Amino acid sequence: MQKGENIVSIALAAIVFFAVIAIQRKWKPASLKEVASSAEDFILTTAGIRGEAPDIAGYERLKTFRLGVYHAGLYRATPAPLIFASGRLVVYDREDHPVFSLETLEGSKEPWTALYDFAGRRGLSVVGSRAHPDYARDLTGDGNPDIIIGRYSGGDHCCTVATLVSLGPNAVTSIGRIDGLDGLPFEGLEVRKVNKDAAWECVAHRPYVTNCGTHADAADVISVYTLADGRYTDQTARFGDYLQEVLRQNSAKWRQEKNRSLGLLQTLATDYAAVGQRDQGKRFFALNLSQFMPSLRKQNVDPNACLESLESLVDRVPALGP
Repeated sequence: MQKGENIVSIALAAIVFFAVIAIQRKWKPASLKEVASSAEDFILTTAGIRGEAPDIAGYERLKTFRLGVYHAGLYRATPAPLIFASGRLVVYDREDHPVFSLETLEGSKEPWTALYDFAGRRGLSVVGSRAHPDYARDLTGDGNPDIIIGRYSGGDHCCTVATLVSLGPNAVTSIGRIDGLDGLPFEGLEVRKVNKDAAWECVAHRPYVTNCGTHADAADVISVYTLADGRYTDQTARFGDYLQEVLRQNSAKWRQEKNRSLGLLQTLATDYAAVGQRDQGKRFFALNLSQFMPSLRKQNVDPNACLESLESLVDRVPALGP
């Protein structure tokens, strides 16, 4: 019996070996350049498995995202340098044909690029959560799922670029781009229904550093991106009621002394500017700056330089139209 089992094992191993040889001859690895230039010519390698993203020669596959009838693969060049390595996120159809791709920059140890998880917290999946990741949502109200891709663009405290992509039945296309988000994906991005209409809005929070302090003291300047002419663009001026509500909420925080900070003070000044009250914002800041004088002197910050820098920022904040 033992001899017979050995013969069967050897025979099975031979079948697998020759099957792999046949696959290798039929399926040749595609280079990253081929992925970018011709979706039709992209072919699976032997490591391609149904439901998983295919391999790309010269790249390691970091993760597969399941997106309904589509799926995406995140890749990093190998061997990776000490800090960052080039990468790519590729969306595939059911037949593993690439239909959309973006170049990325990945950490040599941990990947940076992420897909917004609508079932997570602030767009990121919660480690240990029982909830399955939900990477696709109909943001536009057209009945097709959409995804948000967060990528690193380089810089200190900056920047994440968010790309909105529509997973249509016949095409996968970019429908918007939000630059200058702070920190890791998606620390500076809210996805919410501001106007309670069919489309979801993306609220971007961008910290603006002045001469008043460090990044931790920065003003939180918001922008609202929503669907206009088929694309997500900055439409902040259309959301006057929302901006007024933000000002009201931050004013309520300020009235509680325990919440007062230089960052909140700068944020309130820009909140006033956003609703068209620039002079009131400057005046509010100037009247309340005195309580932070000790800390400014301790950090060798010139109060006059602080005031001038803040006023310059307030003048640059887009305001509501008449």
